[in-house]
Amino acid sequence: MDNAKNTKKLTFKNASIAYTVSGNKSGETILMLHPAFTDRTIFEPQLAYFQKRYQLILVDLPGHGESQVGGTKVTLEDMPDILDRILSENNTADCHVLGVSLGSLAAQAFADRCPDRVKSVIVVGGYSVHKANKPILKAQRREGLRWLFYILFSMKSFRAYAAAMACHTAEGRERFARGAAHFNRRSFAAMAGTKRFFVPRSEPAAYPLLLVIGEHDLQLVRDAAAELQRLEAGAELVLIPDSGHCANVDTPDVFNRLVDSFLQRLRSTSHSEAHEPTGG
Repeated sequence: MDNAKNTKKLTFKNASIAYTVSGNKSGETILMLHPAFTDRTIFEPQLAYFQKRYQLILVDLPGHGESQVGGTKVTLEDMPDILDRILSENNTADCHVLGVSLGSLAAQAFADRCPDRVKSVIVVGGYSVHKANKPILKAQRREGLRWLFYILFSMKSFRAYAAAMACHTAEGRERFARGAAHFNRRSFAAMAGTKRFFVPRSEPAAYPLLLVIGEHDLQLVRDAAAELQRLEAGAELVLIPDSGHCANVDTPDVFNRLVDSFLQRLRSTSHSEAHEPTGG
């Protein structure tokens, strides 16, 4: 078993995209995508739990963490292609994709663009890029005006505000804030292009879907998750007590067991189907 952590850089359109590969190379792969403003270190509580049985790939989104892409034209719009390249460079055919907030939008866009690469999608504090998203998109535009006020006067205040909005616990806010240290005013340019993620589709998702929301997340987010579960008959929805928007750092033990159970059920189902007798 290879549990070595390996930080790598992908050169993509003259930009350098940082990511970490860790864990069991012979196990299934979980690709983890962080929320806006922080970086891949927000998944450290997941590394310790999952790396013995899974290969983990943690990516810094463009403009975040070590993926500073200033002077290039690389933006979040490129994430499906970036993730496809990362899997190829690591000889990984497919993966489970876990995304938190903004990361969950990139996860769904990747699944839409590269369906053969995706075994399941886990959406944490997010919403659909395909359906039932108009109210939350409208609210986010209003929130953007509030960001502008903070950004103009103090990035330090903005980072503190973002951490407070994202996490319910002091431990979660501290971890989020550490990851946000690299995010600066120039980073916002890399956040363009997310509109390309949104492709209206009425048909059910082509992959198993787990929706995770925190008890203390915004009501709008909780409503969006409930509506998505209603529209996606096969989706699972779990509310985690004592958590905010980023449940993976607010209550990591509960979150890790929840995700692990979901993946184990998928594996059991796949194993059973593979051994079902066929008619002749």
